[in-house]
Amino acid sequence: MAATNNELENCFKDIIKKYNPDPAISTKLWNEIISNYLGKNRHYHTMEHLQNFYTQLKKCKNLTTDNELLIVAMVYHDVIYNSIDHKDEERSADLAVERLKSIGYPEAKIAKCKTLILATKAHALSSDADTNYFNDADMTILGLDKDTYEAYVKNVRLEYGNTPQFDQGRKQVLLYFLGMDRIFKTDFFHKIYEQPARVNIAAEISSLP
Repeated sequence: MAATNNELENCFKDIIKKYNPDPAISTKLWNEIISNYLGKNRHYHTMEHLQNFYTQLKKCKNLTTDNELLIVAMVYHDVIYNSIDHKDEERSADLAVERLKSIGYPEAKIAKCKTLILATKAHALSSDADTNYFNDADMTILGLDKDTYEAYVKNVRLEYGNTPQFDQGRKQVLLYFLGMDRIFKTDFFHKIYEQPARVNIAAEISSLP
């Protein structure tokens, strides 16, 4: 995992250096990101999740129009977690905007980055193809092998298990996914992960009270 994380780190830094070549700047931004994702109360929204997201985005790289922008948005999409007002996506997007402005990242790309991060709140079908690939890559945990899915469920419970009526809320979320015509909006990810995701979700629902 460490070696692959190095690949993600280098990829992110290389993107940042295109707009500010000072290596100290890209290192500072990366260290801030790492520090957040290694937060002690995180169990699922960790570097491991980020690594899977990155792996999935690499798979569909040739199908997207701006893979570098998707990687930047991916790195920041969960950078703020468990905020008091439960606006993690909004706060993550705001931090991304602030940091990207500081390096002279193009305004249009900053706006798109914010849109991508906010899209992970609902994972709804978008008219923008890149947004659909981004959301699908974020959701692939649902369709991975049984052991990986069960570890994900355990970690989600560790993060949110103290929430009142957790089981009821979790079941509602899972039923929402099953009620979708397509959990995965792109043909690419739908073909790989749709069926196993539905099997995993149905199994989890059956285990809930």
